[in-house]
Amino acid sequence: MILIKCMTRSKLDLIGIICFFKLAIHSGMKITELLTITVEDTKRLIEKGTLSELCKAHYHSLIKIRLPETLSNELLHYIENKSLSNEDVLFQSLRTNQVLSRQQAYRIIHQAAIKAGIENVGLTTLRKTFAYHAYQKGIPIPVIQKYLGHQSAIETLNFIGLENECEHSIYISLQL
Repeated sequence: MILIKCMTRSKLDLIGIICFFKLAIHSGMKITELLTITVEDTKRLIEKGTLSELCKAHYHSLIKIRLPETLSNELLHYIENKSLSNEDVLFQSLRTNQVLSRQQAYRIIHQAAIKAGIENVGLTTLRKTFAYHAYQKGIPIPVIQKYLGHQSAIETLNFIGLENECEHSIYISLQL
């Protein structure tokens, strides 16, 4: 959470930046989807309680991602404080009130990481964080693989930085 403390006002206000960061690491959504998510989509996500209701076309329909209640409340508070309408995108540029570009989002996250003394942080890091913590919580690699849309378990292990897990042999000895 050091990264959150180092986020400053830039293209989004501070609460918006924190909500963006938290939604990214708790949902595993692609950045392009996060940048275009509308207030209406967000409210539906909170109401239904699972991310799969929002992104059925992109993710495996049997995998349901539940957001923490605290994050749901923060998102609703952010929407209310910004007086956003249902048609508005959730994360807007302060200057233009338009969708943030990938470059703007990258700069915001990257600058916060630099201030926190963390190197090599980009937008994909947020999705990797989701996958890594899902794995650490005991979610099987094939489930994470399916959710991320990867072709193989090895691709998923490499994505989350656990490529050494692939090198451990599993021996199966059946005596039928």
